[in-house]
Amino acid sequence: MSETRADLLEVEDLSLSFAGVKAIDGVSFSIAEGELFSVIGPNGAGKSSLFNCISGVYAPQSGSVRFAGEEILGMPAHKIAKKGIARTFQNVEVFPAMTVLDNLLLSRHNAMRAGALENMLWLGRSAREEKAAVEKVREVAALMQIEHLADIPVGSLPHGTQKRIELARALAMEPRLIMLDEPVAGMNHDETAEMTETIVQVNRDLGVAILLVEHDMKMVMGISNRVCVLNFGQRIALGKPAEVIRDEEVVAAYLGAA
Repeated sequence: MSETRADLLEVEDLSLSFAGVKAIDGVSFSIAEGELFSVIGPNGAGKSSLFNCISGVYAPQSGSVRFAGEEILGMPAHKIAKKGIARTFQNVEVFPAMTVLDNLLLSRHNAMRAGALENMLWLGRSAREEKAAVEKVREVAALMQIEHLADIPVGSLPHGTQKRIELARALAMEPRLIMLDEPVAGMNHDETAEMTETIVQVNRDLGVAILLVEHDMKMVMGISNRVCVLNFGQRIALGKPAEVIRDEEVVAAYLGAA
């Protein structure tokens, strides 16, 4: 990133233990507005636990997580999402029997303000909000190049396409930060290249900050502004990709894991 930007997400001295075993041990980092920031590390390093702490799935024993200057640690997941943080999951979390359009519309729930009676009768504000929601998700579907699949049940589509739909659903929330948990896992070479290009486009053209966890090192090092490396729950490196990849402790962690 060529210019200095304000911090959007600040993680400070975060620690999480399960039955006395530390999954995260005093981890700190920050992500700037519009930054593409990656977290890597060997299996069991604490990457998914970190994601779950930030998104409100886990409650860490200590530390701080601030988003746009506001403490969000301890908030329920749906309130964190409403603040402007969206996420995808390592295993695809879609509703297979529902169409692509209906899956995307689920992401607009937090933006709805109409009451139960208005929704039941589909009058006034309810009708306007639903029309606006459909327009928004169709716009996102076009950006993600899945608009032609709008009326197809998600479960009938390939794994790589389902991953794109999950990213589109997160993007339809109009977040300031998207957390991507292994977005190219299980994809072939062509699918990986397409998803990588899409992630870069979302970050560049929409200015959405991205927190990425991924095992594909070529992808991570090719698109990240900065990289944080975890090992056994601790941060062992933080910096630009070219710096991190030469770090002796990082090399040792990966060789040891291998």
